[in-house]
Amino acid sequence: MVQKRFYNIEELATILGKSIAAVHGHLARKQFDAVPPPMKLGRRLAWLVEGVDAWIDGKAAQAAAQAREYREVMQAPARRRGRPTKAETKARRQRMESSKQNHDQEAV
Repeated sequence: MVQKRFYNIEELATILGKSIAAVHGHLARKQFDAVPPPMKLGRRLAWLVEGVDAWIDGKAAQAAAQAREYREVMQAPARRRGRPTKAETKARRQRMESSKQNHDQEAV
């Protein structure tokens, strides 16, 4: 029995959850972030099964990385808007002076 190595456009549309017209539209605009790049088999477009699987895995990894980055950004404390208070200015100045002293002691 021969194992299938290519997807046609109908199968790709089903896998991606898009309509055939949407896949054609992405291909016409060369939006290969929305659909994997095809290859021509005669007059027909075809996609290697391994290529589509790799493309989907890459998109999943990219989405996971973006989710991690978003979580890191959202966990950062929100900065207050406007001019800092005197207490905040004084604390910042003290931190800068202590770090400068530590740096000077390390240099010696």
